[in-house]
Amino acid sequence: MTSQILDLSDRSNMFYWQVNRRISAQQDKEIFLTRHERFDERLLRRAVVFGMIRAGFSGVDTEVARVEPFIARGLINTVVPVILKSGREIVIRMHPPEVKNGYFWVESVATNLARAAGVPTYTCLVVDDTRKRVPFDYMIMTRESGKPMQDFWPLSSDLEEQLVIQTGRYAARIHTMTPKGFGFFRNDIAKNEGRLVGQYNNLSEHVRAGLEEDLGYLQDSETITPRQRKIIEAVFAKHEDLLTINNPVVIHNDIADWNILTDGKEITAMMDWDECVGGDPIMELAAYSLFFGEPRMSWFVRGYEEVRKLGDWKEKFELFKLRYLVSKLHLRKKRSTVDSSEQTMRNLARGLEAMAEVFAYFKV
Repeated sequence: MTSQILDLSDRSNMFYWQVNRRISAQQDKEIFLTRHERFDERLLRRAVVFGMIRAGFSGVDTEVARVEPFIARGLINTVVPVILKSGREIVIRMHPPEVKNGYFWVESVATNLARAAGVPTYTCLVVDDTRKRVPFDYMIMTRESGKPMQDFWPLSSDLEEQLVIQTGRYAARIHTMTPKGFGFFRNDIAKNEGRLVGQYNNLSEHVRAGLEEDLGYLQDSETITPRQRKIIEAVFAKHEDLLTINNPVVIHNDIADWNILTDGKEITAMMDWDECVGGDPIMELAAYSLFFGEPRMSWFVRGYEEVRKLGDWKEKFELFKLRYLVSKLHLRKKRSTVDSSEQTMRNLARGLEAMAEVFAYFKV
C-alpha cells in the first residue's frame, strides 16, 4: 500500500478520470478496490461530529445514533448512511486516505444548481478536505428517499418505460445548467467562488484529452490492432466539425440505474455527480447508451424532448459513443489485469462489439 498521498485533484488531460488518472492497476486495486476492507467506524464518527459542527449544526444534530452498513456501490468513495440522535439522516462519502479528492466542491455546486433547475438530488451539507480531524477528505450530504433503480430489477415494462422517460426529462433539465468552459470543472474555483468553470475553451480539447494515451494503451495491450487505432484517429479527424459548440451545458456523465433513486413509482433523486463536465448534450445520450439499448434509448429521448429538443443528433451520438468506448475499453482492459472476473471480461468483449458497430455506422 502506498504511504504517499496522491493528488488526483488535477483532472487536466483527462476525458474519463477513472482511467486517465495516471495510477497503475495495482495502485487502483490497493487504493480503491480494497477501500471497504479498511473501513474504520471510529474515524467515521469523528468525521461526522466535526463535519456537522462545521456545517453549523449543534447538539443532537452532531451526535451519531447509528451507523448503517456502507453502500457497496461505486468505485471511488466509501459511502455510509448515518442516523443522528436528532433523527436526522445523512450520508457521508469518504475518499480513500491515500488520495486527495478533486471534485467534492464541484459536486456541491453542481447539485445546488441542479435542484434550482428542478432536478431532485441531494444537498451537500459540508465538504472537509482539511484533514485536521481525520486522515481523509469527505463530504456529508442529505439522505434522499428511495432505492437505486437497479434494486428493482427486473422492472415491469410499464414501470421501466415510465422511469426512463422521467430520466430523460431530468437529463434535459440538467442541460439547462450553463457553465463556463468545457471538460472537467475546476475544483478550486468551485470551492472559492461557487461556480462551475471548465478547464478548456472548446469541446475538442476535452474530447481529445487523453485520447492518445487511451489508444496507446489499447494497442500496446493488443486490445485493438494498429489498423483499428488508425481508423479511430481518422474518424475523429474527419468529423472535427461535430465538436464545435458555443454554449456548453452541464453533463451528468454517469446517468444509470445505480445512480438513480426511486420509490418504485417515481424518480426521487439523481445521484453521483463525480463525473460531471461541461459539454454537448448528445454526450449524455452516448454515455447512457453504453449501459442500455433499445427500447430504453427511445424512451430516454422521448422524455428528453418533452423538455428540450435535440435536433439532428445521430452522427454526433456515434462520434461521442466512440470516444466513451475508447475510454471504457482502456479502463476494462486495465482492470482485467487485477480482476479477471466473468463480468469484467464480458464488459470488455461487449465494448469491442460496440466499437465495431460504430465503425459500421461510419463505413470504415
